[in-house]
Amino acid sequence: MAIRALARSSVVARSGVARASQRAPLRLRAEPEKKAGVIQYGGVEYTAEQWEAAKATGNLPTAEPLAAAAAPAAPAAPAAVSFGNLMAFSGPAPEIINGRLAMLGVVAALAAEFSSGESVLKQLGEEPTGIVLVFGLIIAASFAPLLSNVLPSAKSLGPFNSKAEMLNGRAAMIGIAALLAIEFVKGSALF
Repeated sequence: MAIRALARSSVVARSGVARASQRAPLRLRAEPEKKAGVIQYGGVEYTAEQWEAAKATGNLPTAEPLAAAAAPAAPAAPAAVSFGNLMAFSGPAPEIINGRLAMLGVVAALAAEFSSGESVLKQLGEEPTGIVLVFGLIIAASFAPLLSNVLPSAKSLGPFNSKAEMLNGRAAMIGIAALLAIEFVKGSALF
């Protein structure tokens, strides 16, 4: 009920028909709204028995002005971040880390391939320890700010922002996959 009133008032405010300073504060209806065995009143849902008990005891919430209900709440303390939440399918870590590793990998693979003429898989076979160590450091450096609740979108410096990093990371993931596919089909190094 309050959400509908808030949505209507924000649509009116966005359309320029009325300004927030010109509107009178809206009040919620003081009558209960009934839906299929559920009674909603003052933002609380009651069953028929709970509703009768609440009316009998007088334990009902009062309707408040919408302006007071829509006032921004004080910022809450950041919730603890777990490794599982960061690495979830929709979490921030997988794409950030894979993108950073792909950017490093495609540049390093192309540079080493151009200078030595060896394929990516041959380079990996000759020096796996160094590659795994550098990738491990990048992963650890990517997790440190995320575990401290600092998202990459929090800071930017000119063209160096989170959107550009995501775009470059996605392009690098496609690039390293294309490089491996070309080398597989060709049977030798790209250069």
